[in-house]
Amino acid sequence: MEPQVKRENSGGVAHVVLQRPEKLNALSRNLIEDLTATFVELAADEDARCVVLSGAGRAFSAGADVAELNGLNVDNAEEFIRLLHGACQAVRDCPVPVIAKIDGPCLGGALELAASCDMRAASERSSFAMPEVQIGIPSVIEAALLPRLMGWGRACEFLYTGKSLTADEALQAGLVEKVTSSARLDDAVMVWTAAILKAGPRAIRAQKTLMRRWESSFVDEAIEAGVDAFREAHGTDEPSTKLHEVLSRRGN
Repeated sequence: MEPQVKRENSGGVAHVVLQRPEKLNALSRNLIEDLTATFVELAADEDARCVVLSGAGRAFSAGADVAELNGLNVDNAEEFIRLLHGACQAVRDCPVPVIAKIDGPCLGGALELAASCDMRAASERSSFAMPEVQIGIPSVIEAALLPRLMGWGRACEFLYTGKSLTADEALQAGLVEKVTSSARLDDAVMVWTAAILKAGPRAIRAQKTLMRRWESSFVDEAIEAGVDAFREAHGTDEPSTKLHEVLSRRGN
C-alpha cells in the first residue's frame, strides 16, 4: 500500500502532507499510523527546525474516516480513539514547532490534529467543525485543547452544537492565528518558519519543551476522561443510529 503521508525536508523545515486527496484526507487507520510514524521519526531528527503539516488536494482533512467510525463498537472504540490520540500526541511531543497549514475543510479528528500543532494558518476557503455530537459521540482526546484556544463559552457552543465556522470566524474565536487566500497561504506560513529558522535552534527546542510542560497536566487528564466517554458512548446504539441518519441525509 502506498504511504498515506508524505514528508519532504527543505532547509530545516519538514513538510508533512496527508496524502488521501480522493477521500479528502479522511483519517483512516493506515493514514493515522503513517502520520504517527512520521512524527516519531521527526522527533529523532536533530536537523529538524520546524514542521509544516498540510493536506493534499482540496481539504486539510474531513476527519475520521466514516468507514472506520461505522465499524466501531464498545469492544474496539477505545483502540481506534487511542490510535488517533497517538498521532496527536506525536505532534504535540515533536521537539520543534509544528505549524498547521489548513486549506479547505478541517473537521472532527482533523481539527484535534490541528489543535495539537503549535500554530495554525488557514486559507479563506477553510471551514472548521466538531460534528461528533451529531453522530452520537462526544468530542474527545485533543478536543480538550479547544477551551484553551477559544475560551470555555465559545468551545461549549462549538462542541454542543456541532456548528461550522468559516476561516474568519475561526480567527475571531482564536482557533487559528492567520487567515489569508489560498494563493498566499505558503507565504503566510513562511513568515513563521523564517523567524523560527533565524532563532537559536536550542532555544526553540527549549521553548517547545516549556510550552508542553505548561499545558500538560490538565490536558492529559482531560484526554483520559475523553477516552472513557468515547468507549462508553459505543456501549449504546446511539453512535450507529445517528451516523446512519447523517449518511442517509447525505445520500450515502
